[in-house]
Amino acid sequence: MLPFGVPLAWLLLAGLLLAIELSQPSFDGLMVAVLGGLILSVLTALAPVPIWLQFSLFLLITVTGTVWLSRWSSGRTPSPSRQRLNGDMAEVLGSISPGGEGRVRWHGQSWAASSLDLERPLAPGDQVLVMGREGTHLQVLPITALR
Repeated sequence: MLPFGVPLAWLLLAGLLLAIELSQPSFDGLMVAVLGGLILSVLTALAPVPIWLQFSLFLLITVTGTVWLSRWSSGRTPSPSRQRLNGDMAEVLGSISPGGEGRVRWHGQSWAASSLDLERPLAPGDQVLVMGREGTHLQVLPITALR
């Protein structure tokens, strides 16, 4: 085999994985394997490394990098419940009787709304969570009912 055969094989593998990654519309984690292939390409070009150690390093880099990236990513992405609380908050404009209808301010506009809480009336200024929408009519629930 040529002296640069093994480093070239790792470089070609990294290039192939990169092409697959770039051809897909979403990130599926192959970039960590591309990085592992590039590291092994450089490492095998600098020193002779046994084949079993090459594959072990490739697996170690790929698995460790993917686990780290998924943990890092999950810490940066807000949970759906927190996103829902931020994006679907509304303010009651006029009092709404339990299970009744009234008006709320949602995204800066006044909307017709029905209270899903059958026990508690809503006072002007109360914060509510938009639970659903039918056309221009919102279904709201007081935030204290969620706690």
